[in-house]
Amino acid sequence: MTKQEASAFLTSYMEKLSAYQCALSIMNFDQSTVAPKDGAPYRNKCVAILSGELFSHLTDPDAIAKLEAIVKMEDSDALDLINAKLLLKDLEELRFLPKPFYVAYQNCVGDASSAWEEAKKQNDYALFEPHLQKVITMLKESLSYLHSEKSDYEVLLDRFQPGMSMEAYDEFFALIKSRLLPFIKRLQKEGKPIDDTILHQHYDSAVQEQVMHDLQAYLHYDPRKIYMGVTMHPFTSKICADDTRLSTAYVEDNLVSSIFSIIHEYGHALYGMQVDRAYDGMPAGDSLSLGMHESQSRLLENNIGRRRAFWESNFPQLKKRFPEQLEALTLDDFIKLLHVSKPSLIRTEADELTYPIHILIRYELEKMIFNEDLPLEHLDKVWADKYEEYLGIRPSKPAEGILQDMHWANGMFGYFPTYALGSAFAAQFFAQMQKDIHVDEALKKGDFDIIMDWLKEHIHRYGATKTPEEIMMAVCGKPFDPNCYIDYLIETYSAYYGLDR
Repeated sequence: MTKQEASAFLTSYMEKLSAYQCALSIMNFDQSTVAPKDGAPYRNKCVAILSGELFSHLTDPDAIAKLEAIVKMEDSDALDLINAKLLLKDLEELRFLPKPFYVAYQNCVGDASSAWEEAKKQNDYALFEPHLQKVITMLKESLSYLHSEKSDYEVLLDRFQPGMSMEAYDEFFALIKSRLLPFIKRLQKEGKPIDDTILHQHYDSAVQEQVMHDLQAYLHYDPRKIYMGVTMHPFTSKICADDTRLSTAYVEDNLVSSIFSIIHEYGHALYGMQVDRAYDGMPAGDSLSLGMHESQSRLLENNIGRRRAFWESNFPQLKKRFPEQLEALTLDDFIKLLHVSKPSLIRTEADELTYPIHILIRYELEKMIFNEDLPLEHLDKVWADKYEEYLGIRPSKPAEGILQDMHWANGMFGYFPTYALGSAFAAQFFAQMQKDIHVDEALKKGDFDIIMDWLKEHIHRYGATKTPEEIMMAVCGKPFDPNCYIDYLIETYSAYYGLDR
């Protein structure tokens, strides 16, 4: 195969792959936002069939042989080589699965997702439990086809953060337990209480939607490229560089829930949109590690979105939207309220300090399920036990316990740890951003393009052509150090709670 033939093959192969992914992404977004609920079983079947066609395209033996040949060619185009390696990485597991099993599994997670949504609405774990057990059983069966030397859970972790071993995650979470947990307990015991009752009055969802439009203007949303829907569990789907779908959810007794949800999801959207356009429709533009993706959403949500300078521009308009509720609230008091820390049951509503404990709990649960063969009966009770162990609180109903997240319904075991890892990446990236540009000055003036440009230049534009380790070294001049994250959290919350470091 010549260099030109290799490029022609890859172009054709990736275009068809991108077309399938485009269709499936749109169907998934539609299913989660506006699609009639009664049509879910039929749509799930259609998605499974279409996923099977994608499977056949991806795992075609002739195509795999050509991908392997491109990797071995001495004169391969540099970008072709990157894409071929990324494709083969994605095929490490897929190529060994029988197609009927793969289609059945896709149908299984589709049905599980529909069951999860109904179970959460009705606050009834029994509606979801058999579906969750089937997802886990089939996922374990899929891993049996691989004959990997890695443990089951390590294989799953590698899907979402290639190269991040379970040993490295264990060290990371051990640091969370040894440094952050004691500080959280000290804050709860010695910190000066902050009353955030004002944020939990009634905030009409229609007015919250107007707040979303205010924030969209400030964050430089481009409505020609971004569509926002409403769903039970916010998420983002990139269709292409000029088409990104994201969603939020409105909680009428929590003013800041939708605010930080949309800032978080915009971090994901911005990352996808600012990848070099030369990589559009290629693995080089889409195969981004989830830890890197979460670093961008968490950076906007927390390091940017909770800063005083951000709200100097946005707080006056927020007060105008809710004059009765916020009339007596000052900017400084509002910023303090954004840093309230207390044990809570819902991960997506957790404060920045206790958030990694929610991820620690899920990490330990997933290890127990896949590496220790934890019985699948009463997983809701095991979940509740973990919350009581680490945060001293216990879910009183499934919707605030095991039913709160959709990830397990989708078979996304191994994903959760990237949330904490991404938060830690974000702290290190943001520390460097502050050295490179006048962050607060830009935020005060509403010059958000300065923030966007820095992220594009240093992180986004590379897509998957650089590893997270390479990007971290290039941006910060040193390897990833989780202590940077923990130091940032302790310093920030010590200040707001009047604690000596």
